[in-house]
Amino acid sequence: MAGVFDDIKMMLRRGDALTWLIAINCVAFVVVCAVSAVGQFASADVSWLYNWFFLSSSGWHLLTHPWQILTYAFIHGNFIHFIINILLLAMAGKLFKEFFSIRDLVGLYLLAALIGGFGFVIACEIMHVYGMLSGCSAPVMALIVAPAVYAPDYEIYLTLIGRVKLKWIALVYVVITLLNMFSLNWAGQFAHVGGIVTGAVFAWMLKKKRVNITAWIWKTVDSVSNRNKPKFKVAYQNPDFRVKTEKELLDDILDKIKISGYDSLSATEREFLRKMAED
Repeated sequence: MAGVFDDIKMMLRRGDALTWLIAINCVAFVVVCAVSAVGQFASADVSWLYNWFFLSSSGWHLLTHPWQILTYAFIHGNFIHFIINILLLAMAGKLFKEFFSIRDLVGLYLLAALIGGFGFVIACEIMHVYGMLSGCSAPVMALIVAPAVYAPDYEIYLTLIGRVKLKWIALVYVVITLLNMFSLNWAGQFAHVGGIVTGAVFAWMLKKKRVNITAWIWKTVDSVSNRNKPKFKVAYQNPDFRVKTEKELLDDILDKIKISGYDSLSATEREFLRKMAED
C-alpha cells in the first residue's frame, strides 16, 4: 500500500495527465465532502450538487443535464469507493502507460466514461428503476482491461502473490463485475461492463487493425483549441533553420528502434509512429 502512495507522490511531482486525472478526482471528492458537511451543519438542502454532477438514471434528466455523462466519472460520494478507485486508477494508469501514450490514457478515460454512463442509463430505463451513478469505476476498468488484451501474457509482480499475467488480473475483475450483477448495485455494474468492453475494443482495434477508437476525442479537442489560438504572421525566418519532414522523422525513429529497441521510444515518438501507421 505504501508503494502505491509513493507512486502517486511521484506522479504529482511529474505532473502528467494521469496526475491531473487523480488530482481532479481528489479535489472533487473534497468539495463534495465540504458541501455535505456544511449542509448538515446548517441544515441546508445540498441535493442540487447530486442533481447537477452525479449521473441520473433518467434519460430525460440527461437530456437537460448532458454534462453529467462526464462529470460523474470525476466525482465520488463515498469514501471507500473513492479510495479504492483512486488507488486502482494510479496503478492501472501507470501500467497502461507502459503500452500506450498519455493521450490514449486520457482519451480512453473519457470514452469509457461515456460508454459506461450510457450503459447505466439504458439499463435503468429498460428496468424502470431510478438511481444515481458516480465514480471513475468505468474508466478504471477500461485501463485495467486494455493492457491485458494488448499484451495478455505480460507479467507483473504482485506483493504476496508473485508474478502474474495481465490476462488473469483482468479476468478477476471481469468475474467480480459479473457476480455483482446479482447485488443491490446491479445497475452500476453496467457502467463497469461498459468500461470493460471499451478497454477491450480499444486494445484489440489498436493491436489488430491499427485503429485508435479514441482518436476522434483528441481531434475534437485539438480543433477547438486551434480555433481559439491567435494566429501569428512570421516576420523573420532563419534560412539555416529547417523543419524535418515526416519521412525524416520516421527514419530517425526507425533508426532508434534498430539501435536501442522499441522500449527506448518516448511516448511522443510512439504516438507519431502509430499515426504514421494509421495513415
